[in-house]
Amino acid sequence: MDRFLSQTAEYALRAMAWMALVEPAAPVLARELSEGSGVPPHYLAKILRRLVLAGLLVSQKGRGGGFVLARPAEEIRFRDVLAAVDAYPSGERCVFGWGACDAQQPCPLHSSWSQLSSSFQEWSAEMTLASVQQGAEHPSARLLAALRASVEARAAARPAPPGRRRP
Repeated sequence: MDRFLSQTAEYALRAMAWMALVEPAAPVLARELSEGSGVPPHYLAKILRRLVLAGLLVSQKGRGGGFVLARPAEEIRFRDVLAAVDAYPSGERCVFGWGACDAQQPCPLHSSWSQLSSSFQEWSAEMTLASVQQGAEHPSARLLAALRASVEARAAARPAPPGRRRP
């Protein structure tokens, strides 16, 4: 096993990071998000539903619809994304399987697990989708620029929904 997080957690973080990096002029279709993030479409649909229910994404139905971030990227923490898909680890869970342990009644792994858990919780509480945007100076930035251009071109070609004007 080579995963620190569950596949669902990784996919949720990947999809939300992609949404933050693309910053679309129009809602992103689930199909485009699947292609851009590399998350299988059926799996992504389930994750998107949970992210919408958690208030992290807004789903706009119908022609001109898709998904957009519900709040600015700097207000969406990795902890929020992980909690939305039930992947945020509880600091009270005993990794050794004893149900619960603490400093007074530690399991054999309590000390090292507590350190890792604390570091992870601190990281996920500090990191936001804006952190991902700031880290976009990576070599993959050219790919992201191409994806952004593709989404913007699609948005410009898509007719505006009735009663709404394009900016």
